[in-house]
Amino acid sequence: MATVLAISSHAVRGHVGLNATVPALMHLGHEVWPLPTVVVASRPGLGHLVKHELPAEDLAAMLSALEADGCWASLGAVLAGYFPSAKGVLAAARAIASIKAVRPDLPVLIDPVVGDAGRLYVPQPTAQAMRDALLPMATIATPNLFELSWLVGSDLKQPAEVVAGARRLGPPTVVVTSAQQTACAVATLLVDKDQYIERQMRRRDDVPNGAGDLFAGLFLGHWLNGCTSAAALDAGLADLDRVLAASAGREVLALAALDQGHLSS
Repeated sequence: MATVLAISSHAVRGHVGLNATVPALMHLGHEVWPLPTVVVASRPGLGHLVKHELPAEDLAAMLSALEADGCWASLGAVLAGYFPSAKGVLAAARAIASIKAVRPDLPVLIDPVVGDAGRLYVPQPTAQAMRDALLPMATIATPNLFELSWLVGSDLKQPAEVVAGARRLGPPTVVVTSAQQTACAVATLLVDKDQYIERQMRRRDDVPNGAGDLFAGLFLGHWLNGCTSAAALDAGLADLDRVLAASAGREVLALAALDQGHLSS
């Protein structure tokens, strides 16, 4: 079991952000310290978008309090996802730097949640801060194809271009979600300095948001449990597919399917 500091968004209704990554990590036996950068009443596209952003100063103060309490030595990993502002990204980057001063080999997963479907949905300075301040600290990054293209400044379409872009991104291990899509399948691509692995998963169109957040937590959780990156990819995708199959036509992801798979294994 590892203790994971998870910094991202939180939705009261809808399994996106921390409301997806935290259950995934806990399902796999890890303790999670969730720190929300913003709280929304419902996930985007579901109900009224009422949100409260945690000011960057308050985020920095909470992280400083954890450091002052001597918590950094207890951590087994850090996961960072959505930030509403560049200042928030920089506050997290400073904290991760201080954590790595105590734990130099600490794994850090950065899920650079900056956009999808051809557009940024955070301010450009926030996306730039994610690229310049957080990604250089990452052990693992889990961008979708649009995010990878934006972060490396190239329109990546062919598989060889995606592999080259993932290696330019910087982190030792990059998992590109929705790397290729057809009418029937979605490809996920794992790239490191020695290999690249492509996995095809059945495309399921009638499912709610949150698959990327859920997969980031599953991949990290399996990796922390001793899986190789390839094995973590396969196990994470199997868990994800089980949830997506159970979620068809629903408003939120059916995360109870994670435990059903555990009970049947």
